[in-house]
Amino acid sequence: MNPYLQEVVDLHVLIEALFARGEGKVEAMIERFHPEFSMVTPNGLQVSLKDVATLFAQRAGSQPGLAIELIGMESLAQWPEGALIRYQETHRLPGQNAKTRISTALFSVQGGRILWRHLHETWAA
Repeated sequence: MNPYLQEVVDLHVLIEALFARGEGKVEAMIERFHPEFSMVTPNGLQVSLKDVATLFAQRAGSQPGLAIELIGMESLAQWPEGALIRYQETHRLPGQNAKTRISTALFSVQGGRILWRHLHETWAA
């Protein structure tokens, strides 16, 4: 699998484990992000890596039964130092309506590591 697409899968496996079962360490997840990471949430908020770290810590174990499904993963562009990836992500919790977003992620390669540099999420219609 394309290494950037694999990174999307790998991080979402970690997010599901953390949110659903409280498994994993927030610090290990944050190491996957560029220090200047930025994000636009589905509601239009602009957040930093510090905000994401806080969110991860607050949500640890808070969503029992959470399942995250990824579909439509594709590389929109790749170059030697990074890539632009699009995917659709659906969160399902028992007894609740599924929430689906379409995401575009910008990755950079530094020191041989793929790092999340920017993420833009939009609620799917």
